[in-house]
Amino acid sequence: MAEKINRPFVFLCTGMSLDGKLATSERKQTEIVTNDDKEMMYECRIKADAVMVGGRTLFLDDPGLAVKTEERQNQRLKLGKTKDPFKVAIVSDISNLKPTGDFFHRGNTRKIIFTTEKSPESKINELKDFCEIYVYGKQKVDLKQALSKLYELGVKSLMVEGGGELIFSLLKDNLVDEINLKIGNLIIGGRNSPTFCDGEGFLQDTAKKVKLIDLIKKENYLILKYNVE
Repeated sequence: MAEKINRPFVFLCTGMSLDGKLATSERKQTEIVTNDDKEMMYECRIKADAVMVGGRTLFLDDPGLAVKTEERQNQRLKLGKTKDPFKVAIVSDISNLKPTGDFFHRGNTRKIIFTTEKSPESKINELKDFCEIYVYGKQKVDLKQALSKLYELGVKSLMVEGGGELIFSLLKDNLVDEINLKIGNLIIGGRNSPTFCDGEGFLQDTAKKVKLIDLIKKENYLILKYNVE
């Protein structure tokens, strides 16, 4: 029987190219849609108490994870939320993480990092001046423990933007409730390009099943919404 834990409602909100890639083989932030309005991502952030990214995304993209406009902030306030969602990162080793850039300094909201025993205590103490840090796990972050902690901190809805390794790990641990997926009109290719769901992958009998509940057609992309069964 699956272990029951108190955790937020977890929904993925991410985009991929027509051939399933998140970025080029250089793993740099990449447009997957021509003239991308990014509305799906910004709208999803309105309902999220916190937004989570993986370590590679944090290091390479330095996302600000804000809702961007005063109008969206006011929408959040009407929902009883903070102006911007909490920022959360899953980083197994923070040795080379510098407290600079948009993740640490854009907006005025809580910043939370979950890491492992691989991170030096001296680095943990250094970053505690800029964010909250929790050590959960020896080599990989214990995601169930991390989500349980977020729930304890008042996070009832958690948006996950990526990347593929984090998404795979969450799906593997049965920690995803909903998927919001934008499919762009660009083909990126590349056998080493990151995909929507990376990691070690599932086998035929362990592959995750989803149920399509909505499809929205835009001028140059599709938005698909699934429940994870």
